[in-house]
Amino acid sequence: MEIKQDLMTPKERMQAFAQGKPTDRIPCNPIMGETLSSLIGRTTYEVYHDPEVYADLEIALFRKFRHDAVGVGIGLREVAEAMGTKVIYPPNNISYVAEPALKDIRDVAKLSPVNPYQDGKIPIRLIALKMTRDALFKEVNVSCGIPGPFTTASGLLGTENLLKALIKYPEKVHELMEIIVESNFRIIDIAAEMGVGIGIADPISSSTIISKKFFQIFSMPYVEKCIDRIKQKTGGGMSIHVCGKSKKIWGDLVEIGITSLSIDDIEDLEDAKNAVGDKVCLVGNVPPVDIVRNGTYEDVVRESKFCIKKAHDNPKGFILSTGCQIPMNAPIENIQALLDTARSYGVYPVKPELWE
Repeated sequence: MEIKQDLMTPKERMQAFAQGKPTDRIPCNPIMGETLSSLIGRTTYEVYHDPEVYADLEIALFRKFRHDAVGVGIGLREVAEAMGTKVIYPPNNISYVAEPALKDIRDVAKLSPVNPYQDGKIPIRLIALKMTRDALFKEVNVSCGIPGPFTTASGLLGTENLLKALIKYPEKVHELMEIIVESNFRIIDIAAEMGVGIGIADPISSSTIISKKFFQIFSMPYVEKCIDRIKQKTGGGMSIHVCGKSKKIWGDLVEIGITSLSIDDIEDLEDAKNAVGDKVCLVGNVPPVDIVRNGTYEDVVRESKFCIKKAHDNPKGFILSTGCQIPMNAPIENIQALLDTARSYGVYPVKPELWE
């Protein structure tokens, strides 16, 4: 495999890509983060609790791979934690909810929107975001990820209790969602003032968990409010990642104004291209567990080529990525394989004969 040299910086590449202009290769942006803390000899606990360690990790990842976007995220459980949910941070593993803030949705009035400068781990994330931006903004776009409102609702109530409440106390769920949206607005406003992009991760809105109807009633209106706020404050587009099955709601997501759709490897890029590719950029979707963690370098190259073959000609563009966050203990060389493939088989003009 002949690995070509980049002719553009990641920032130059993504600026041209966003404007529909030619780029030197297909953009590549694996979903990384605290699960790769071992790259700098640190633990996930240190990343979660020390903004300097978090920034050091993101900077080191970029120096190693020179991927096309860097992100410092507000974790999936961290808005809920800032509102009262107890979250456990193991010595070296991903965090998890120990005790939701609410035992009963009827107590929703006890909750208040977060103060991003004081509550939970959010201040730590904002400091890490600024440090990362200051270090890298000349070379690469830096963004802030936030959890979707419905995902935060799950962290505040527990997924099972939330699903029951959709039927028994729908008006209380809507009340909860409004409080969460106000929390997101406050984070969005601060991130926008830093001049960074903003994206949403919303695994609990997956069709694996809720029906299309429930998504349209309880999640979609509140995601749309966040998207509108992001556009208002940044003037730019935004991306969303939904774990698990999402095909049934692709049209809904496009309708509420996303510009990039990141899909789980359980879904098919070609299906997405045929369904919504004329409206949004597609991002994905090499399997992070079966291939990136458990496979070989050659396996990652093969699956990456497969993704490029399916989606390189997407009308609104394509970014090679993973189908979800790369898990702990994934070999570094397998992550490198994603970038190597983009630099070998994603060089413009793309040559389909090289995929065979």
